Amino acid sequence: MKQKKWPITACAALGLLVLCVGIYTWSGGDTGAPSEAVSKESGAPDQPDVAQTGADLPDGSFEAVSVWVDGSGSAGDNFYLAALNSKKLAVSSVQHLPVFRFEAPEELETFKERFSDDFAMEHRLDERIPSFTDATSEMDEQFFEDRTVFVVYVPASSGSFRFGVSSIYQEDKALCIHIEETEHPEEYTCDMAGWFVVISLEKALVADVTDVDADLGCGQSPAA
Repeated sequence: MKQKKWPITACAALGLLVLCVGIYTWSGGDTGAPSEAVSKESGAPDQPDVAQTGADLPDGSFEAVSVWVDGSGSAGDNFYLAALNSKKLAVSSVQHLPVFRFEAPEELETFKERFSDDFAMEHRLDERIPSFTDATSEMDEQFFEDRTVFVVYVPASSGSFRFGVSSIYQEDKALCIHIEETEHPEEYTCDMAGWFVVISLEKALVADVTDVDADLGCGQSPAA
């Protein structure tokens, strides 16, 4: 008796084709490259995150004093453009503050002369708060032999508010001075004000620093 032959239907042929394609794709084809599934099962570790190398400068490594210099709280455009971080001042996500750096008494005196019309540098607000001139009076040649000075300008919406240094963060050649509000009384005046926060630290600590920034109320890594 003759054996009956069953023809392969179109549906069966299509199913066989799909199965073959699936096996081919899973195995990586003829390129020899392992598929994503094989890679995940191989147990290969993910790339580790890059560890941050920066840190806050230790307490006691810098000195800071805040002085009142401005009754309007708004310096001129030339002042903002002269700041080391002038290109960051327009960033709205972080309140960047103008910062200046001085490595010699001549640089400090030039700064005073250049912006003497913008700020009341010789004005003493009260017994606790010296003038900018008084705060920097002892910064002579001998002082700058081993010290670097930074000046951060802080505009304020009230003359009752006070400001100081929260921390100073350094990472490689970048330095960011974090300023914080130290006094905010429940009852305060409605006058505008401007402050200089004057920071001095050992010159060796910042000898390699080329990127300087300052901000208000962040207190973490360098602002973007």
